[in-house]
Amino acid sequence: MFSEQLLDAIEGHDFSQSKILLRKALENDDPEVLASLAENLTDFGFSDLAKDVYRDLIAKFPREDIFKVYLAEILFNDGNDNDALTLLYGISESSPAYLDSLLVQADYYQTEGLLEVAKDKLLKASEIAPKEDTIKFGLAELDFLAGEFEEAKSLYEDLLTRENQIGEVNLNQRLFQTEAKLGNYEEAAEIIKKHTSELLDIDSKYQAGVILLYANEVDDAIKQLDSVIDQNPDYVNAYPMLAQAYQLKNDYDQVLRSAQAGLAYNELDETLYSMGAIAAAKLGELETAEDLLQKGLKVAPDNSELRLQLSNVYLSERKYQDNIDLFAKLDDEDKDAQVHWNLAQSYQFLEDDKKAKSEYLLAYPDYQTNPDFLRQMIIFFNTQFDSKNIVLELLRKYLELKPEDYEMQDLYNDLAK
Repeated sequence: MFSEQLLDAIEGHDFSQSKILLRKALENDDPEVLASLAENLTDFGFSDLAKDVYRDLIAKFPREDIFKVYLAEILFNDGNDNDALTLLYGISESSPAYLDSLLVQADYYQTEGLLEVAKDKLLKASEIAPKEDTIKFGLAELDFLAGEFEEAKSLYEDLLTRENQIGEVNLNQRLFQTEAKLGNYEEAAEIIKKHTSELLDIDSKYQAGVILLYANEVDDAIKQLDSVIDQNPDYVNAYPMLAQAYQLKNDYDQVLRSAQAGLAYNELDETLYSMGAIAAAKLGELETAEDLLQKGLKVAPDNSELRLQLSNVYLSERKYQDNIDLFAKLDDEDKDAQVHWNLAQSYQFLEDDKKAKSEYLLAYPDYQTNPDFLRQMIIFFNTQFDSKNIVLELLRKYLELKPEDYEMQDLYNDLAK
């Protein structure tokens, strides 16, 4: 058989006689052999030769619509969408190949993002084959993609009564993903814990870790995220989630370790600079916190959160001039109330009373109900000349919030005399 000779030549990387052998095969081999040849040529990646075979078969057997379906699949892969659709839409509803035509159309429209059209094709297919689980699975996948999670959940649950896997897709994984999309994190977590052994690929483990974290199953989340990192240390998305999990356990040593490990693989992760610095500050490692935040600001100089964190660290380290320099290039409209408060403290300790007074007044509108801010402002203004009325007003506001502060009450009584 010439078909066999052609396949042997291809497997032996001898392409010199391909067209001659193909012509002889079309002229001499049986239709069943040619159909098998076309399938093998497609598998080997010789789609042009496969198309010639299918076109020949269609010409010889115009009522065998399945060959049109196979040819259409190749045409879609080659980007000849119009020709492929013309073939598929030419297949009548009475044809045995109509179901296959609908499935190929559904796949095409899904790929093109036309989910409603794809779903319409699958619904028609389900009318023809109502017990076909692959069609139900396709509908579930389309519902999931379209955000119709309740419908997807119902279909996945039905499929799971008969099987756990369709193709390479684990249905339990799909179900916990769907529950998570619905915000049912506890239900999703229960599914994960019952089927942990089925989580084989790294993306599934990561998704499971994130969902377990949202369900406050922190220890189980850490196990999954650690497994992800053990399997692939440069899976950078795992590190912020792992750090967050340890943060919930108040294990700041592990938060810092996770952040530093993640930054070794992705130095652009601004979240890890922030989380690592917070953990370092909690541990009293202010130099480490400062170093992380300075590096973070080199990566993201416009990150106001990192800048404010560094400002807080500078205050803790009593690096008041460094704190002032940190905001030197920012306009006042780009400074929020916390920045003004931090600057006020720096100027106060550097005994630049004029600037400290200005910064306190700029922060005051946002912090006039914050007792910590008011107390600091009271102490500062009480040292300033001709500020008695301001201090009394600040004291009145403060004592409404903290009437048990007898030191401030005594100060108010002294000034009010």
